[in-house]
Amino acid sequence: MLTEHALERQANSLESMFYSAEVEIDGVIKPATLLKERKGTNKVTFLLRLQDSETGMVTKRVIRDENGQIVWQDTVDFYKPARAVALSIPIELKWKVGE
Repeated sequence: MLTEHALERQANSLESMFYSAEVEIDGVIKPATLLKERKGTNKVTFLLRLQDSETGMVTKRVIRDENGQIVWQDTVDFYKPARAVALSIPIELKWKVGE
């Protein structure tokens, strides 16, 4: 079973791999500000901040590494109003025996 030290190193690696973010709003890919928050040794929350000037239906979140390769992508169905919003991606690293 992985130790807390190993889980923390995995979280560090994940945190450094996530480099830039973008979202799809009304079918158009737009850049988003990427913020990272550590919440313990094995938890990282990534926040994609969207400016108040952007409005419309957010249907995709994408995070890329420093080489531009996609390292996270998912679909969402969220109407973005005319105010600043942060979309959260919480990730908790854990090791389960037998999986």
